[in-house]
Amino acid sequence: MNAKLSPGNESDRIRVLHEYEILNTATEEEFDRITKIASLVCGTPISLISFVDKDKQWFKSRVGLDTEETKREVSFCQYTLYEDQLMEVEDAEKDERFKSNELVTLEPNIRFYAGLPLIDPNGYALGALCVIDRVPRQLDQYQKEILRLLRDEVVTLIVNRKEKEKYKESEQKLKAFFENSQGLMCTHDLNGNFITVNDAGARILGYTKEEIQSRSLFDIVPPEGHQNLQDYLYAIVQRGIIKGEMRTITRSGETRVWMFNNILQNSTNKVPYVIGNAVDITEQHFLEKKLKHAQATLMRTGRVARIGGWEYTPTDGKIVWSEITREIHEVPDAYEPNLTTALNFYKEGESRDKISLAIEHALTTGEPWDLELEIVTFTGHGLWIRALGNADFENGQCVRLFGTFQDIDKRKRIEAESSHSKKMLTEVLDATSAVAIIATDKNGVITLFNTGAENLLGYSSEEVIGRLGLAHFHLKEELVLRAKEMEVELGYAVDENGIFSDIADLHGAEQREWTYCRKDGSRLHVALAVTHIRDINEDVIGYLAIATDISRIVYQREELEKAKIVAEQASVAKTQFLTNMSHELRTPLNGIVGFTDLLLGTALEDTQREYLTIVDQSANILLGIVTDILDFSKIEAGKLELDVEQTDLYELVIQLTNFLNIQLKAKRLEFYLNIAPNVPKYIWVDALRIKQVLMNLLSNATKFTEKGTIELSISVVSEGPDQAVLCFSVKDTGIGIKKEKLEKIFEAFSQEDNSMTKRYGGTGLGLTISNKLLHMMDSELKVESIFDVGSRFFFNLQVPAIWETDDWEGLGKIKDVLVVAEEESERNALARMLSLKNINVTQAKTGFEVVQMLKGGRYFDAILIDNQLPIMSGIETIQHIRDKQYDNNFEQHIIPVFSADERDIVQLSQPLAISCWLVKPITQQALYAALVKKSIA
Repeated sequence: MNAKLSPGNESDRIRVLHEYEILNTATEEEFDRITKIASLVCGTPISLISFVDKDKQWFKSRVGLDTEETKREVSFCQYTLYEDQLMEVEDAEKDERFKSNELVTLEPNIRFYAGLPLIDPNGYALGALCVIDRVPRQLDQYQKEILRLLRDEVVTLIVNRKEKEKYKESEQKLKAFFENSQGLMCTHDLNGNFITVNDAGARILGYTKEEIQSRSLFDIVPPEGHQNLQDYLYAIVQRGIIKGEMRTITRSGETRVWMFNNILQNSTNKVPYVIGNAVDITEQHFLEKKLKHAQATLMRTGRVARIGGWEYTPTDGKIVWSEITREIHEVPDAYEPNLTTALNFYKEGESRDKISLAIEHALTTGEPWDLELEIVTFTGHGLWIRALGNADFENGQCVRLFGTFQDIDKRKRIEAESSHSKKMLTEVLDATSAVAIIATDKNGVITLFNTGAENLLGYSSEEVIGRLGLAHFHLKEELVLRAKEMEVELGYAVDENGIFSDIADLHGAEQREWTYCRKDGSRLHVALAVTHIRDINEDVIGYLAIATDISRIVYQREELEKAKIVAEQASVAKTQFLTNMSHELRTPLNGIVGFTDLLLGTALEDTQREYLTIVDQSANILLGIVTDILDFSKIEAGKLELDVEQTDLYELVIQLTNFLNIQLKAKRLEFYLNIAPNVPKYIWVDALRIKQVLMNLLSNATKFTEKGTIELSISVVSEGPDQAVLCFSVKDTGIGIKKEKLEKIFEAFSQEDNSMTKRYGGTGLGLTISNKLLHMMDSELKVESIFDVGSRFFFNLQVPAIWETDDWEGLGKIKDVLVVAEEESERNALARMLSLKNINVTQAKTGFEVVQMLKGGRYFDAILIDNQLPIMSGIETIQHIRDKQYDNNFEQHIIPVFSADERDIVQLSQPLAISCWLVKPITQQALYAALVKKSIA
């Protein structure tokens, strides 16, 4: 037996029956047609469709019976509910279940009954389809089969009836919703033409329902939105559902903003259309816009004022900080504070104790707080903040603490500085005994007379404040003379008070020397500075005079004037003496140097050669000293003149580096030359003096560098059509200079310390002469140095310039060059020179990288390879390439680069038939010439 047909499932069966909402409903033609057919087919006078309720059976359709219902206890149909099969009673008077039933013994005198249960799709028996006769009988098989088919049709009608009722109810609700919605409800076709529109939507748009339904979306959307509307009509066909925001224009021209949610209805047997549902959010839209603007303004205001917000919920212990509050605390984005961590930001001690007590009182009593406290931010910065807090209570319990958090660090520090300044000013005024400070009102009457003024002039403050003016302490004849001078200068007569105030009013302050008269009649020289005093509105309210006793200075100045005359005369004599002596010394020294060189070229014993070498070195050093002294004396005497002429800057640099190579080789130092690509070729300078300055800087760098590198760089600071400001820089990795000694090195006859002279030699004039020469060129020598790390001497020079665009013939054939060097600075220097000619550069650090590139099929127009490579040298790399023969063309395109101290360049190159190489430092001309030579070859 089906569990749902069992008597134990009766309550569920009754519930399902009631859910079909068919009991006590009006007759329906579909059901009546079935009972009539059943009666005709089975040949019975009575046919019923009955539904068995808890206490009764009710007939939805009946033939041959007048009553609408009977009690369930006498119902035949109740016995059909528990088996899904035909129940046939051939003679009720012989059936124990029914022979005493009132429906048998009384009207309608049932003798024959046949019924089938009405079982819904979920398996619940709702009632029965039955046929009844007043005489005993039996159905044949044909009749039974027809009865079963009719039973199934009844069940289908019951189920469909429920669905129809639901659909009808839903349709009614939808129609009511559509018509009564306060927004815009509509349907439209796929071209945007309205099909239906609700009353409220038509009214908002300013039309009647009939008017709007004859229009399309294009009539209510402004022209600038038509493209978006076309996109929408396309998208809804593709996607089926579209949500968004749109703007419409009412009949009166008013803009309305809508939030819409539209769905495409696309059944197979109907023309597709769109159901539109839009809510008028015009007021909300503009309110949100205003709210966002207000929030942005509040945020900006908070950021400017450095005011943030916070909130604490005691129930869950959560603290929320605003963006500004988080910025003040300098916490990471993901930081989540709690009460303990938030309190720990307050500086331990008074600040933390105060805020903890304030929070405790607020939680218990609701008392607000307004405190200025110190915090330590997440990153360790100390700040002053103003913390305000309030409490919300519900049912006697605190449910929320909230407040603001303001960064007042700047104000607190200003207040502290102001307080400190006021205290210091008071202390200065009280403690200054050597400086007279006197203040007056606008009329010149003294309002302040400090201790220094009392000591300087012999008056007490009580004697002068409110009684005397500044003129009282001055010589009358000086006042008269000054008044006449000012009358000429200002063009009007000046009174006694105006002598001190008018210039201060005009220029803000005046400072000059006066003669003061003390109370005892003695006199003293003073330097008097007078300035006006302004109030908070910048109005002049008085004057402040500060006088310093300069009697001793005046006396010393007079003595210095006399001494200066004597010193100038002595300086002229000294300079003349040095000039004459330098000339006298250079003549024999040149002879010594010349003949020493000649002797060193003859056959000499080792001892003789050693002694002569020492003589030659000493004579050259002495000659350099004499030359420095001569140049110094010429500069001091103002007799040195610059000889400005057009100079090939690149040629000048080549001459310098060629001369320097000997010293570099001797000390095995690396030398880098870094000339920016935009440095002009020709400049107008005194080439001899520029060379002298640079040679001095390079010689010093070589002298004071035991190992490492020396770099000469020239760059363009700024440039015009025919002018350039060039920066010349010499950098070394030598002994460096102590910070406290940096200024001393530019003094004549001075080195960083005395031990330098003993260790490295020299007069200490080189940098002084170089700096003086640069001063003559409107420049200045500057230095950056770290002790035991190295130094950088540099100067900027503004010069007329010409940028020569020399097109190297054959260089245009070269498009791609591989630069190989271990040092990145060397690779970058070559790359910059090549980029000037629009040549693409690929860089590599080792010979192994070169081999891998060539193995991979890379092709280069030329390869520049430094010999000093790790593991496999440049020459070894070239040999490897030749042996492997990756590409025969590469043999004539490899240019090795050698260090200046490399002694076996020819011996290294000849076995590989290398006829072209470069020697550091590499100039643009040398690089371009080598590439042109290779491209022609």
